Amino acid sequence: MKRSMTIVVVLAASVVGFAAEKIDPRLATVRKALVQPVDELGDDRLVAACMTEHLKTTPPLSLAGSKDDADVVLRVKAHLTSGTARVLLGSAGGTPSANMEADLPDGTKLWSDGAKYRRGNGAIGLANNAECGLADGLLKSLIDAMRKARDSKQ
Repeated sequence: MKRSMTIVVVLAASVVGFAAEKIDPRLATVRKALVQPVDELGDDRLVAACMTEHLKTTPPLSLAGSKDDADVVLRVKAHLTSGTARVLLGSAGGTPSANMEADLPDGTKLWSDGAKYRRGNGAIGLANNAECGLADGLLKSLIDAMRKARDSKQ
């Protein structure tokens, strides 16, 4: 019994350690962001467009005019599902989701995270549509990561 409990504890600790990705401290210093969809022809552009609009009112970040002007490039990848898929599949692949990666203009990865859109899920669930709900969730995660990066430098 003790041996199986030890194995469970070791596995749980290694999963937590693996899931916690280190945040690059340079993330705390970025101020001008350029939002880019990974796929211009896919769902990515809808979430990226909403994120661009919301970024205009999300201090301390502001919108960069070009990649040369940007401190960070936010690359958005989204998977939007239909209402029917959400009802039929539920949590088994029917939930709209998005991932975002924050890169320096030279391509160096600083941070990445994802969000899921579920009604009644706090600020993410209160958006009028899935695209903006996902954008809000990703921006909230980014701001939280910027705080953690700032606090880890002190």
